[in-house]
Amino acid sequence: MSEADELMLAALEKEEREYRKDEIVIRSGGSVTELYVVKSGWLASYSLLDDGRRQILRLFYPGDIVDLSEIALVVSRHDIKCLTATVLCPFPKAGLEPVFTHSPRLTALLFSMTVRENATLLDRIRAIGRFSAYERVCYLILEIAFRLDATDENSASRDFRVPLTQSDIADLLGLTNVYVSKTMSRIENDGLISRDGNRIRILKLRTMAELCNFNGDPHIDSSWFPVK
Repeated sequence: MSEADELMLAALEKEEREYRKDEIVIRSGGSVTELYVVKSGWLASYSLLDDGRRQILRLFYPGDIVDLSEIALVVSRHDIKCLTATVLCPFPKAGLEPVFTHSPRLTALLFSMTVRENATLLDRIRAIGRFSAYERVCYLILEIAFRLDATDENSASRDFRVPLTQSDIADLLGLTNVYVSKTMSRIENDGLISRDGNRIRILKLRTMAELCNFNGDPHIDSSWFPVK
């Protein structure tokens, strides 16, 4: 990136807001006026059905932009809440105008990030629709590991903290709490992972990837990006 590009990105992170665990950042039906860069913490977007059932749609990690996929919408289609204490850098949607006007390269990057988000969601839909509970949980563990490795420079892809409850995992994968508990124990007993509280260490990454047909985090192809 050029120095000008770096300054434009830095301008998006000049303000910080702190949020408590379980605090709602965006409510479904509210106006989409701001986006957020995640400086620290984890968040989740989700939808609630009329009967109270919840479907978690995606997770946000340090370095992500919340919610870039809704930038073109007037009204938010889902809720977003903090899974941990979180620090966000909010900026108005209009704050991207200098990027779109002056930096085709950064514009291409933001577009590509949104495409990658959609690719990740499509892969998880495939997992939820066709995989067993065992395969789904293996898939989620690998998805989190690779996403953290891509966005958090302090993360090691095989040893990481997962601040998700059994209910969170169940609502991500379309399972019950009981299934999640039993499946995590099976995966650990089979020697694929070890656990210490909410910390997970992957012991047999290749075996897990083969079990659930995991192809890794989608890589962004920057070869077509404008030069300037």
